[in-house]
This record gives sequence, C-alpha cells and structure tokens, in this order.
Amino acid sequence: MAKATAKEETKVIEMENKIEKMTQFLAENKIECFDIQKIEDEKHTTIFRSRMEVKGQLLPMALLMDDSIYVMLQVQIAPQVIDEEKLKVLAGAINNMNNNVRPFKFTVSEKGDFMLNACITAENTTFNPALVNAIMGEAVKFMEAQYENIMEAVWGK
Repeated sequence: MAKATAKEETKVIEMENKIEKMTQFLAENKIECFDIQKIEDEKHTTIFRSRMEVKGQLLPMALLMDDSIYVMLQVQIAPQVIDEEKLKVLAGAINNMNNNVRPFKFTVSEKGDFMLNACITAENTTFNPALVNAIMGEAVKFMEAQYENIMEAVWGK
C-alpha cells in the first residue's frame, strides 16, 4: 500500500513538472507570446493562450495541459460561423479534411467555432516542450498553405 501512495504523490509532482517544463522552455527560448491561465478544476488544467498569425489574420490558439497524458493544441480558425444548417452542408468537407490531414483534426464547437486541433501525447516524465513547439510550427505552416482552401469550404465559395 505504501508503494501506491508514493506513486500517486509522484504523479502529482510530475504533473507540476510538465507545466514547469513548458514554462521554463518558453522562458529559456524567449517565447513571450503566451498568457498562462490555471483553472481550478478536477484535472488541474493549465491553458497557455496565444495567437497564430496566418495570412494577416490573428487566430486564437491555446495549449491545454492537465492531469491526462495529452496536451491539446487548439486553433480557432473562424469564431461562431458554423450553425446547424451550415454544419449539415460542411460535414462532408470536414470529414474529408480529417481523413486527409493526419496531424490535425477539424471540429466545430458548441458555439459554432471552426477549430483545428492536435492531440499530443505528453506523459509527465517524458514531456518534451520542444516537440510541442515543433507541432505548433507545423500547424502554422499547414494553415499558411491551406487557409484559403479551408475558408473557401467554410464560406462555401
């Protein structure tokens, strides 16, 4: 029983280290574009908020970190533009994009926000902030290359 308790205590410490590793990585690399918000919830969520510039547009971006083994990258491509009717029309295009774009998935939030997501495995002991940073870089490159096509699908032009 003592081993189980020690392991649980280690998990909490490791979680704190994951967030500390990301914070330290940002500081060491002089990346100052993130606001950090700790949420008082059951999963101990921390949100690193920033913006991604794509084709002259500033898209809200967030890294969500919690007690799970995942970090979620979310980019809000278009806020509150997809209602139920538009979703019916756009569902096929979203499904097609999700089938053809492996690292990123597109979703529509309850508010109708059109989002790009990447789910990154991030165990506490092996968490690598440089990998997360590289994936954010790939998201920027992808959005730069595909933004017009994505928005054309959203607006149905």
